[in-house]
Amino acid sequence: MERIGFIIFRFTLGQNFFKKYNMKFARRILVLLLLHQGHIGGGQRYEYINNDYIWNQNDDVDRNDWSKLETEDLRFNKFYFPRYVLPPKGFKPLKKNDYPISGFVNETLRTSNAYSVITPDDYEVVYNLPRLIDAVGGLPSQPEANVNAEFWDLLRHVIEVQEIRETRPFTRLFPRPDLWKDADLNQVADYVHNEYPGTNQSLLLADILEEKYGEVIVDLNSVPYRTDSMFLRKDFMLASINTWAMSIVGPYNFAAKWYVGRARPEEVVWAIKTRRISKGVPYDIQRKVDNLDISNPREFTAYKEDGCPRHPSWPAMHAASTSMSFWMSIVLEINDEQLCQARLMDYGISYARTVAGVHYEDDNIAGMNMAQEVLARALPKYLKERYNADPKAVARKIYRNRFDWRTFDPNDPCPFLRNR
Repeated sequence: MERIGFIIFRFTLGQNFFKKYNMKFARRILVLLLLHQGHIGGGQRYEYINNDYIWNQNDDVDRNDWSKLETEDLRFNKFYFPRYVLPPKGFKPLKKNDYPISGFVNETLRTSNAYSVITPDDYEVVYNLPRLIDAVGGLPSQPEANVNAEFWDLLRHVIEVQEIRETRPFTRLFPRPDLWKDADLNQVADYVHNEYPGTNQSLLLADILEEKYGEVIVDLNSVPYRTDSMFLRKDFMLASINTWAMSIVGPYNFAAKWYVGRARPEEVVWAIKTRRISKGVPYDIQRKVDNLDISNPREFTAYKEDGCPRHPSWPAMHAASTSMSFWMSIVLEINDEQLCQARLMDYGISYARTVAGVHYEDDNIAGMNMAQEVLARALPKYLKERYNADPKAVARKIYRNRFDWRTFDPNDPCPFLRNR
């Protein structure tokens, strides 16, 4: 009875709010209140610890019907609701047809603890999202009931990398920037875990500005001359562009995530281990997953306490946040050593998330390419407005310095050093 009375009270409060305040905002409030309906007599149990949501896995299984989940339907579902916002029974699991998110799914997700739920019509998403996705190679693969599907090769790689990280952490698995040269794989995974945005890039920028890799020369065609000694248009400029690049790319990256809804590796691994899916899963992957000593999805990753973030896998945001080798090539007369270190940092930040078990390899490649696509469109205007650059000169240099990360060879990361 107390629960019924609470629902009636909240509904009445919502009705009064609707009459008094802005219609659109009031409608959002009503969505929160109406989500209580259908949950009388049961529901998921949550508690707050350190302002986070603790999920009772058994409740999720009991309340939502995972038994009818087909392999092709598996999509991102790592989000939870506070106890005062319970979604309709059966809202989860979100499936193939729920992405791209829109309508009720979109509104409901925004009341959960999912990160940055953004759709293509968001005011910060100025460029056409489907065209950006096409520009980075199109939509990614998804789980299929076909043992030869491309997706399984990507998952297989993540599983193998986790085995290497846990049993042979000093393996030189990928090329690294000098800043990471002595780190083992667990340290590398930690470098890209809940760090302040741009930390790793800033550390490399500090080394570059100390001229460890040669003299830093601003390209006066991209950033016009002001004084002989450039400080605001060198040190400050590089720090500023590093932050700006992340902020301008972020909304596109998250809009693409919620457009595609790709499940995280830990979600797929757990679905296999718990037999939520089995049809079409290659035998060797099923066997490896069965042998994993994990009691929850998070333990598959390097981040045992929190696992992957609460937003879809593709494209990777860490990858999209690091585009140093691109924009530095535009504003500087960059030398080969500087370019090599910047490219190694870009790749290192991206691949380290696969080392941690939270991303597939192509998440990273798409993230880096999407960052480049967005910046290629935005840089001419930005440099014009901020530094009085010639947009046409900037556009010409962008054209000359584009790099497709799908062609990157980890075994030969800086071929221009070899060929000089």
